[in-house]
Amino acid sequence: MSETLATAFGEYAIGLADEDIPEAVRTAALWHIVDTIGVCLAGANPHEDSGAVARKLQPKWRANEGATVFGVDFKARPELAALLNGSLAQALEMDDKHGSSLARPGSTVTPAVLAVAESRNIPMREVISAVAVGYEVMIRLGFVGGDRFLERGYHTSSLIGSFGVAAAIGRLLGCTPRQVVDAMGISGTFASGIQESTRTGSTSKILHGGWGAHAGIVAVDLASAGISGPESVFEGKFGFFQTHLTPISGELDFAKAGADLGRRWYLPETAYKPYPCCQLLHAFIEAGKQMLKEFEADGIKTSDITKISCQLAEPGLTLVTEPRERKKAPETPHEARFSLPFGVATTLIYGDVDLESFRPGRLADPEIRKLAQLVEASEDPDSDYPNHCPAILEVKAKGKRYRKHVPFHPGSPEAALTIEDVLDKFTRNSSWLFGDAARQVGADIGASSPNDTLAGIVQRMNDASVKVFAKEGL
Repeated sequence: MSETLATAFGEYAIGLADEDIPEAVRTAALWHIVDTIGVCLAGANPHEDSGAVARKLQPKWRANEGATVFGVDFKARPELAALLNGSLAQALEMDDKHGSSLARPGSTVTPAVLAVAESRNIPMREVISAVAVGYEVMIRLGFVGGDRFLERGYHTSSLIGSFGVAAAIGRLLGCTPRQVVDAMGISGTFASGIQESTRTGSTSKILHGGWGAHAGIVAVDLASAGISGPESVFEGKFGFFQTHLTPISGELDFAKAGADLGRRWYLPETAYKPYPCCQLLHAFIEAGKQMLKEFEADGIKTSDITKISCQLAEPGLTLVTEPRERKKAPETPHEARFSLPFGVATTLIYGDVDLESFRPGRLADPEIRKLAQLVEASEDPDSDYPNHCPAILEVKAKGKRYRKHVPFHPGSPEAALTIEDVLDKFTRNSSWLFGDAARQVGADIGASSPNDTLAGIVQRMNDASVKVFAKEGL
């Protein structure tokens, strides 16, 4: 094989020893697994559209053996379980995200690895290594394209997710480097995912994480059976980047993608997302919460507000503000999760944004709708997006101007969430299933030993949920 990015990734995925992955990276990988399981469970809540869909698919997709669809109490073939779990993870916009690469490996790499590992009783030592490798490959591919995919209307989860999954699953199943290269070449054929649903409120976008997880598993199966893929899948004239980004502005950074493999780790920089909405809104939520403290001191009420101005960078600006009429008065939960006016108005009225913010009652709240009409947005020329998703929020009330600048979105390395924050999030996301035991369930997963198996972890989760159901007479 000639030296291409795919061959470098293939050698890296298979040749890296478990002990060559730093302990800090392994710890981060384990807690991102905890976070992913939690966001899957939030998406599986029967009160969410995504949970209802998963339950409707149960009669068709159920299998006697395979992997668990989290929170829905059935097993499916691993590639189908990965499709559903990845979709559940992305359904409420709480899956993790790496900043400058725009990669979302928590809803792609992790569900795929968990599905295959559970079905084959693979120990956590190998699960964590596979997750770490998959994160690195996906993030590094994000560096090549940067924010240009978003400019073109594509979404990275299903575009580059399957490549990270191919590396992770290839390692997990003991493939050869050549088979990983072939799987990546096949993944290039599967690469897809358009962003139009963020403009219309349709829910097909949640499938992007699931598709990346599913496609990567299938690609490895096909490569293992003898289907070959181009080793020039990334650099080639008709390869992934040329076909999806032509005409290309600037240079594609292949060098950064392959630099210091096994020595430089990006997984620990991946942000946990504290709020169930587009990450572009998170710093605005923080700005609004800070501003409310000044309102309280000055005796300002929301009815006193006469103007709200927001500044953020393109192409994210357009994503959360257009089409203008729909973003100011979203009709569906998914549409609201990508609405800057709704997110800012909700924060200023209720003091926070949480799972309850996207229930039908809040969507129809006349006070939110009225305040959202005052929100206007413009471009922030000093933003360092996509490295961060900063926010500048200005509000006029009673003739006074209030201004907040939040340079780092919560969860980023400069505003990192702690392990306690991750457990708080897991508790919020899974209390519907585990009741008062939710936090302990998350802590137990985070305390997994290298020899624990995912199947055993899932069984303990099932035992915890059965106790809750029995207590409540369900």
